[in-house]
Amino acid sequence: MTRILSWVIMVPFALVVIVFSAVNRDLVTLNLWPLPNEITVPVFTLVLAVFIFGFLFGAIVAWISASSQRRRARNALWRAETSERELRSLNNKLQEREQELQAVKEQPVPGARSLPASSSGQ
Repeated sequence: MTRILSWVIMVPFALVVIVFSAVNRDLVTLNLWPLPNEITVPVFTLVLAVFIFGFLFGAIVAWISASSQRRRARNALWRAETSERELRSLNNKLQEREQELQAVKEQPVPGARSLPASSSGQ
């Protein structure tokens, strides 16, 4: 589903970029103000370069702004893993204590007398 959606979005976008590039082939002279240089480029190159720069800038800003979410997710994962380790440890200790209790229950009590067997015929 995601693959189809990406094709549905990317193919028309690519067609628009191709048509835009074919139509806007006029040359534009860029004066790089602090420098004494001038660059002559086609309009579509300038516009596409600005779009790419804006996309990259936006991606960097989004990545930086999501850092708090990533940090919270890492902390939650660490707490969950720590809790799972502690739970396993406590379960192991509980099983050991239950086994010790069972062993104590099965041992005869020293000094205790056993009761004589009752006769059912009296």
